[in-house]
Amino acid sequence: MAKIITVASQKGGVGKTTTVVNLAHGLALKGKSVVVVDLDSQGQAAVALGVDQSSGIFSALVGGSSINQVIRGTGRKDLWLVPGDKRTATAQLVIQAEGRDIFEALREAFVTPWNGKPDYVIFDTAPSVGGLQEAALALAHLAIIPAALDHLALFGVTGVLETLVTLARTRQWVGNLLIQPTFFDETTRESRRNLEELQHNLTQLLQGAELPLLTPIHRATRLREAAAEAQTIFEFEPEGRSAAEYAALVWRVLEEVQ
Repeated sequence: MAKIITVASQKGGVGKTTTVVNLAHGLALKGKSVVVVDLDSQGQAAVALGVDQSSGIFSALVGGSSINQVIRGTGRKDLWLVPGDKRTATAQLVIQAEGRDIFEALREAFVTPWNGKPDYVIFDTAPSVGGLQEAALALAHLAIIPAALDHLALFGVTGVLETLVTLARTRQWVGNLLIQPTFFDETTRESRRNLEELQHNLTQLLQGAELPLLTPIHRATRLREAAAEAQTIFEFEPEGRSAAEYAALVWRVLEEVQ
């Protein structure tokens, strides 16, 4: 059975899709079969992986298309994508208007159809509250929250944590959680201070539970350049610092969800 990883934030511009595509390719390079399901209506996972955007999410959730009809190759071994576009947001509205359960719709479309493969399904979610993001979190064996180290970093983290608390109570969610700081710059006082504040506030929010905070990923021009070339960092600069930092995330995920 595929392990479900959901990458979520309720704040945009935190490196969410960058984290999704580099994690997915890193897992594929470790011999794991991976499908990225792009639930963000901006459809940026397709752009980042050099795949044409399409209404694959809408077709699967509303149009009755099978997974085999909407999945696309990425040109990379063991890595596939179910792309989305602006109609993804419409799919959520249609499901709600029809009185269907979004959790069940998402599970039936992207979790239950697999026959042994893939090893991982990674949901890239929109920075929103409720709807598809909440359903994807409810399905997750592992939730990853990217946290940009700016003065609003905690906002997006807190929102997702509150959603997970609600899911634990209402749907008995028992998945694992990782928080991945991004855009770290150790040369600036603000970045260091924001990381310390994030650590402090998370300790209070989690009330003494083990802190799921990972080593920060640095702000890097090379990550932007890789995205512009529709390459992952493992293709663009495999020996660089950013690749090493995302490789550390890959290893942690392998430890968390076998």
